[in-house]
Amino acid sequence: MKILVTGFKPFLGEKINPSEMLAHELAVNFPEVTALILPVEFKKSFEILKNHISEHKYDYLVSIGQASGRSKICFEKIGLNWIQTEHKDESGSLPKPGNIAEGPLALMTAFPVDEIYQSLKAESFPVEISFSAGAFVCNDLYFRTLNEFKNLKSVFVHVPLIEAQAEGKKPFIRYSESLLCLSQMIELLKGLK
Repeated sequence: MKILVTGFKPFLGEKINPSEMLAHELAVNFPEVTALILPVEFKKSFEILKNHISEHKYDYLVSIGQASGRSKICFEKIGLNWIQTEHKDESGSLPKPGNIAEGPLALMTAFPVDEIYQSLKAESFPVEISFSAGAFVCNDLYFRTLNEFKNLKSVFVHVPLIEAQAEGKKPFIRYSESLLCLSQMIELLKGLK
């Protein structure tokens, strides 16, 4: 089994991004996992991902992103065909609100979200299923991935801020808890094959 895990570089003034740290650490701990770190840029993040996937074959794609304001690890079930943000990406691009591509308004993942969620919830991990990956770069990457790679079981996972980012901000989660949860998710995926 081969699993690609993507994370993002820090953005919007943050010095770290837990998604980058988690992707690297999962690749170190699991021989089945390859990590790919992407820039927080509309279109470019997907182009890098697309080029990588075209050169390699994966059974699963797990994309991780940071979501301040969330208190649980969120498995995104749907990618929306919509961009709308007040924030520029890391290249300085601020796209106008509108569709990402021609096609349906939303796409649902074929990843075993419900099964993974139920297993992790039963082990008391702070997880939930989400039906909106937002309208920034995370969702842009997710929708493009679901639209382009229909046969690849892919999911987007949003993680809360970690304690190193907290500095008075809430909610946040211990990094070790995020890593343990996502490590267990990888173990569950290995058991599905």
